[in-house]
Amino acid sequence: MLILIYMIRCYSTKTSFYVISLLLVLLTSACKKDTETVGAQFVESRNGYQTLYDTSIVLNAYSVQMDSVITNRLGSLAIGSINDPEFGVTKASIITQFSLPGNGFSWGNGISKLDSCHLQLRFRTLVNSAGTTFKDYYGNPDAIHTLKVYLLQEDLSIDSLYYSTRKYKTNLIEMGSWTGKFNFKDSITVKVGSTTLVIPPHIKIPMNQSFQTLLFGAEARGEFTSQTTFKSAFKGLIIADETNFGSGEGAMAYVRLNSDVSAVTAYYGDTMAVDFPILGGSNGIDASYNYYEQKNRPTNFLQTAFTGSHRDTGYLQPLGGAKLRIELPNLFEVLNNPKLAINGASIVFTVLEGSHNTTQTLPLALALVNSDSLGKNAFLKDQITESSLYYGGKLNGNTYTFNIVRHLQNLLIQHKNGSNLNYGINLIVPADNPLTAERVILNTKKNSGNFKLKLTYTVIK
Repeated sequence: MLILIYMIRCYSTKTSFYVISLLLVLLTSACKKDTETVGAQFVESRNGYQTLYDTSIVLNAYSVQMDSVITNRLGSLAIGSINDPEFGVTKASIITQFSLPGNGFSWGNGISKLDSCHLQLRFRTLVNSAGTTFKDYYGNPDAIHTLKVYLLQEDLSIDSLYYSTRKYKTNLIEMGSWTGKFNFKDSITVKVGSTTLVIPPHIKIPMNQSFQTLLFGAEARGEFTSQTTFKSAFKGLIIADETNFGSGEGAMAYVRLNSDVSAVTAYYGDTMAVDFPILGGSNGIDASYNYYEQKNRPTNFLQTAFTGSHRDTGYLQPLGGAKLRIELPNLFEVLNNPKLAINGASIVFTVLEGSHNTTQTLPLALALVNSDSLGKNAFLKDQITESSLYYGGKLNGNTYTFNIVRHLQNLLIQHKNGSNLNYGINLIVPADNPLTAERVILNTKKNSGNFKLKLTYTVIK
């Protein structure tokens, strides 16, 4: 290196190209060091660093209860029931307001009753920016469901937050019922008077005479004067799947509430029809949310955060199901050098062989998030500061891989400053974007090569 500096000082500008080329060659050669040669050891000692590859950090993994999530800000909602032999029974109910067609709405003169009334819920049709089309369901599309509709007995507010575990209030007086398969393909043609309407695939639930009488009489009771008056009288609807499926049966469907189809549609005067629209969702004016319920879970399926013991199988399920906790108990023992800089840190999760099929499909992506001191989900530094391409999480064959360099480096920095923030990390199926009911079972057996943290770091001498 001293010779190179001397040459740069003494040679004229005519020979500068030769000098720079020589320097680049030497630098390139230095990058391709062989760790078994004396030359490589000399370069490391001269530059004061040592790059190491480490696999001795212990990973303890076990499944715990998934956090309750806010569901009235979701892009779509789930409806259905599924009995998974590994996870038990999961049900999703929809609670939603519906609106007047307009303030001061009237049935008109000469109308004495409704001819019929239906609740319509449009299936989600979701295509992302990359052109990926997401399914409208999870499970068996040929499953026969029975959906029931009840009136809500409490006020909802569009400005409030509603969590997936919030139980609704109802008098359980049935107002509508439907039994059948979810039809995700066929549009329906409806003729109203001289007008023919083509309605995209949706669930169409007949509302009974009790509901029709109640809705028709609302005008005479003064409940059509404004949206506020109407929603005070008709607080909302509950749509629940009351099917009892056998093991391995059932399905979850995803619906859009804020659409031109989702509505309570009343038919009257032989040729007239009017929509009481459901304007729910993240940009709507009607409050709506999902209620998730789990039953008949296997014994010892879930453990408690911070006190659980490692399991060789990891279970993840959305819709309030399960998440996987990963704890690193000896992190600071292995990385105990204050002059250490992490260069690479990736954690690989492998799907358990034989745990999925054409009906029980895998989520296209998982999310690795931080854990707070209570075990609840929090943002991971790599998740919010790095691109999704680098951060990872997409299904690749049968693995999900995440890069967590910033997270681990931050833990080391905080530990050096006297704070222990090593509360573990949580692996989840994302609650939205898109909403999915797909679950995944992972091979978390230690020393199998399927569950590992790949770590490289530099020690500054």
